[in-house]
Amino acid sequence: MKANFLTTLRTHLMTPVVADAPALYALIDADRENLARWMPRTASLKSVEDEAAYLFRSQERIANNQFWLAVIWVGNRPVGTIDLHNFQNGHAEIGYWLGRDFRGRGIMTHVLGIVEDVAFSQLDLHQLELIIATANTASRAVAQRRRFHQDGILREHLLTASGDYDDAVVYTKLAREFET
Repeated sequence: MKANFLTTLRTHLMTPVVADAPALYALIDADRENLARWMPRTASLKSVEDEAAYLFRSQERIANNQFWLAVIWVGNRPVGTIDLHNFQNGHAEIGYWLGRDFRGRGIMTHVLGIVEDVAFSQLDLHQLELIIATANTASRAVAQRRRFHQDGILREHLLTASGDYDDAVVYTKLAREFET
């Protein structure tokens, strides 16, 4: 039944607006400890105003073609975000997160496919990269389901909220490997 779950959901991506801040902040705040393990910026988000400021700065970076960010919506509510960052030489990194009640339903696998299409078809990128903590098995499974190639392990690469470093798995996908 899990594989068919998305058929009952209306999932779409929207350009972020500051008005999304309360709902996104609530999702982060409800799962702060878990999200902080993989997304250290959660430590600096202490209020709706902090999330609104992040979204405002993101809009500026998007306007300057330095960043691509979308809010993931299921039905009429935001449930997380996905972005493209570190644009360089036709490459970009992908980052994403979902609120805890929306994980394990195939949403991120579906959304990542949409972002791949945007990256390769609209932004004319050559390569996408996912850099994922080795212990983040859920995100690693998303990369594997989307047929990203595992390139290697970066030792003690990701700074954690606690100040330690996690090893990271590097996954890539080339434009020629993208299948719609």
